[in-house]
Amino acid sequence: IVRHATAEEREDFARKNQEDSLRPLTIKGKKRMQKVIGKFKSELKELDLIVSSPFVRAKQTAQLIADLVGKPKIVESAELVPHAPPQAFVRWLKSEGKSKKKILIVGHEPHLSTLASYILSGKEGESFIELKKSSISLIETGNFEELTPSKARLLWLISPKLVEKL
Repeated sequence: IVRHATAEEREDFARKNQEDSLRPLTIKGKKRMQKVIGKFKSELKELDLIVSSPFVRAKQTAQLIADLVGKPKIVESAELVPHAPPQAFVRWLKSEGKSKKKILIVGHEPHLSTLASYILSGKEGESFIELKKSSISLIETGNFEELTPSKARLLWLISPKLVEKL
């Protein structure tokens, strides 16, 4: 699970009279994400699929990752917008992830923290994980078709500040 890289400031972008969903990444955000992915490139090899929120900043992050790790297929999922219920994306995973082994998800907060917490615990509306911009986490779930909290486990969660220290 990856939170999108740093995008233009919400307030500055709002002054342009454009929807927040169109807010793009900054150059600094792109460079930081490249460093993060560079450190975990071996973990991201052999991705079957990248699933992205349809928002511009998530799609740009997904494309940046795809370019760095070998161009896996990217699809968009409306179930990854910021305030979508986590259960909706779990249903998507069970349906669309049947034949997949390794899927990378790119989205937003608070949705990703709630989604990760739900996958790990099965509890709705609770979040015990926080993903900063450009953070990456690895959750092992077993078979996506039979995804249940009892089978999911958090292997690691890394913030970009920690990556800079590695």
